[in-house]
Amino acid sequence: MKLKQFLSYRSHRIALLLVAVVSLACTQIPLFNYLGFEFSALIAVVASLLAGLLAISMWRRSQGEYNGKIVSFTLQCNIALGLLLALPFVIITANALFVKNCSFLHGMLLFLLIPVPAVLLAFSMALVISVLAEKWRKTWFVLLWLLILLHILYVTFTRPQIFAFNPIVGFFPGFTYDESLEVINRLLIYRAGTLALSLALILLAMMIDRRRNRESGQAAGHQPIKRHLVVMSVLLAAVVGLFLFSDELGLSSSEGSISTALGGRAETDHFLISYPDSALKGRRLSHIIQLHEFTFDRLARTLRVNPRRKIHTFLYTSAEQKGRLIGAAGTNIAKPWLWQLHLNLSDVEASFQHELTHVVAAEFGFPLFRIGVNSGLIEGLATALERTRYGEHLHRLAAMVFAVGLDPDMESLFSLSGFVRAHPDVGYTLAGSFCRYLIDRYGLRRFKLLYRGGDYATLYNKGISTLLHEWRQYVNRYELSDGEIEKAAYLFKRPSIFAKECARVVANANAETRVLLAQKKYEEALESTTRSLSHTMSVEAVLQRTNALVRLKRYREAIEFAGEKLRDSTIRHSLLTLKLVLGDALWAVDSARAARTTYEELLRTHLSLSWDEAATVRQEALSDASLVRDLNPYFTTDLADSAREELLGKLISGGQKNLLPRYLLARELASNERFEEAVREFDGISRMHAAVLEQLRQQRIARAYFALGKYQKAEIHYWQSLNYVTEDVQALQIEEKLKFCEWMENYLKSLD
Repeated sequence: MKLKQFLSYRSHRIALLLVAVVSLACTQIPLFNYLGFEFSALIAVVASLLAGLLAISMWRRSQGEYNGKIVSFTLQCNIALGLLLALPFVIITANALFVKNCSFLHGMLLFLLIPVPAVLLAFSMALVISVLAEKWRKTWFVLLWLLILLHILYVTFTRPQIFAFNPIVGFFPGFTYDESLEVINRLLIYRAGTLALSLALILLAMMIDRRRNRESGQAAGHQPIKRHLVVMSVLLAAVVGLFLFSDELGLSSSEGSISTALGGRAETDHFLISYPDSALKGRRLSHIIQLHEFTFDRLARTLRVNPRRKIHTFLYTSAEQKGRLIGAAGTNIAKPWLWQLHLNLSDVEASFQHELTHVVAAEFGFPLFRIGVNSGLIEGLATALERTRYGEHLHRLAAMVFAVGLDPDMESLFSLSGFVRAHPDVGYTLAGSFCRYLIDRYGLRRFKLLYRGGDYATLYNKGISTLLHEWRQYVNRYELSDGEIEKAAYLFKRPSIFAKECARVVANANAETRVLLAQKKYEEALESTTRSLSHTMSVEAVLQRTNALVRLKRYREAIEFAGEKLRDSTIRHSLLTLKLVLGDALWAVDSARAARTTYEELLRTHLSLSWDEAATVRQEALSDASLVRDLNPYFTTDLADSAREELLGKLISGGQKNLLPRYLLARELASNERFEEAVREFDGISRMHAAVLEQLRQQRIARAYFALGKYQKAEIHYWQSLNYVTEDVQALQIEEKLKFCEWMENYLKSLD
């Protein structure tokens, strides 16, 4: 069919117009406006549907012209299929004149792997339907096409994974906040299967068509059918093999395959725990197992529920392993309807309660799905029960959000899909504060009914607008310091993935840089940050580049680069932690006064207890003339652990009166899990001068004793650390530790 003939049909022109309109609309939507994953996935959906409908229409119009000549018909359809793909490709490529096309070759590869196979598969499906059915061909095709798309929901709902490889979309990453996306290798394997299936369907159509229209002798007709049958069988065998070994190929994950990959398994009264047996053993394993029961007991009492089915927790060695097995590398998730939790091992203490709340709260969630009626209530409840976030009370943190000029539509946060459009940190904070207010002001019983699907007006005799107004007045009572407002700007004034240029490409580049920095390949890391920053200004890339320069001892370059970025009013609020690295670089070039000022700027925001410690130990060192030069290499150069310990040991044995070297040595020993040695060093300190360091000294002694199974001694030091807290929110966290120590004591008694 020639182009002129093809365009002579109204339905064909409408199909091309639709794909053109979708492509043009994408040019105005961030993340979809360049040749990348999102654009390719959307075009795969639109173009595959249109390709199937056009193929059926063209077969019907041929009026038997191609009976027995499927190959000829397929070749004649190349104009239609080619235009459906070429038109969006040309439009989005031309848009690079207005929008940065971050990685054209990578985007082109994704386009070849996502919409092209999808269109071919849709054509082959339509071809089989055309030769099989006499009526309702388009209806059958649309139903089959929808069924294949629904495969995404089936997989992500019934299996542990949040991602899905799909014949039409190619790859669905799931609804998470992970920006990096490396899927090319697995997608190549999967699309080989899609191609095999498409060719098998075309052969099937040829066999059916030949059998129906055979005009010559039986022998002449059987031979090509037999050859086609053999080839089709081989192709289908490849597809079946891909399906059977999908777990091993990384195309899917089952509970069994994940448990096998992790290796370890434990069972308690309320949990099945799959854990990495290579990383979790002995007393540490016992602590994590008991943390499960301790947290469950507290949540069940708080929410007044009694789940009767065991919850399955999967603990992953690293974000990389978790991303490979289920997706969501950096995001911990719960699947309440499957009674499952999926967490990175390093995040267990920080995230376990939040994710467990989703599963426990499912007892009063919406039936079958076992969740709240919208994400705002689901995440809001889990955050509300934590009470704190980023070292602040939830209500104060909500006030900090509003103080920096962020005022999202609160009602939309509690709509069916509004929560996902908000920046995650803002959404979690505001939803958590509002849910905490409802629970404290009106009681848990009403909130549980609301969570299940109740109506605000019926349950509270007030609409959501009135309740939000009450909450806002309550939150507005907080008075905030300049440091708190600076902290809020750092935490919340971040663009969402939809507002970032080259989001996926830059995230992948930054992920590569993280690996290089961890491997101490600083020159390569520096080159990687150059590539990232050539696309767009990324906060993470700026931090990585400055760190690489400092590790390479190119201090003046680091000072110049970091100073330039911190003078940029559009981004400096996001670069608060850069001041620590900048201070180290200034110290390295003997600008001690400037370094102290820089550390002080970070310290006044009280970003977190760990950042306060990092700034304080440096200030303490710079306050003692005898330590300024002696500790310089400890903070400004890339020393191995043994060299760091040796440096600190020499200072201590050399009669250094300042307690800071001993504190730092004890901290090193504790981080390397040499707990008994750490306790001896910490006990050799009478009291640290700075309250934050003394608080952390006591807490580190407590954690060391806890790791050693000496829970009463751990309690003593947690209690002592309460004498040095500067914020009552810190006391809440310590009190939780005390309760867990008591739980472990009772657990040991129960074993006797």
